[in-house]
Amino acid sequence: MSNLLEQAAHNLARNGFTVHIADSEAEAADFLLREIPTDWSVGFGGSISLDQIGIYPKLAERGNPVYWHWQSVPGLSRQEVQQKASTADAFLLSSNAITASGAIVNTDGYGNRLAGLLYGHQRAFIVAGVNKLVPDLDAARIRIANQAAPPNTRRLKLETPCAETGYCMNCDSPARICNATLILHRQPGAVPITVCLVKRTLGF
Repeated sequence: MSNLLEQAAHNLARNGFTVHIADSEAEAADFLLREIPTDWSVGFGGSISLDQIGIYPKLAERGNPVYWHWQSVPGLSRQEVQQKASTADAFLLSSNAITASGAIVNTDGYGNRLAGLLYGHQRAFIVAGVNKLVPDLDAARIRIANQAAPPNTRRLKLETPCAETGYCMNCDSPARICNATLILHRQPGAVPITVCLVKRTLGF
């Protein structure tokens, strides 16, 4: 895994992304706190990884306006929280897979994470554990279909075939969460992206 981590970090940087390697969840959170100004608003995409590093309460406690549809905000509906997250100064998310060649792959049901990576923020930060690293794009697709989507559908209590079987059935279910895929081969022009690779297993 260390060789794959080194390859991914090198090629992400070669592809124009800023890369930071953290040894632990706490170090990843501390890195984000250093990088995000205290007066910036912060939006979140749905992410078990971000929950595991505990960054949401740390940002909230120091006074950053934070918007995550997993967390209630007094006076705002869930949709309003998502709208504010989509225009926040910083956007935080994880990735479903990152290849050794430095490509970032995300698959969404709604597309809010995908939109946040492309436009609307001053900076975006991806936090990903080493379990998200894969050799190539084919492995990324397999990982998303069989390691990321099934446990996520179970977590969300969705009635999809993969929630039952544990692997992708390429379903037509209305509850399907694999509706849109974004592959970043290089750093796009609108939002500078920083990838924090954590030497831990995080998320699905």
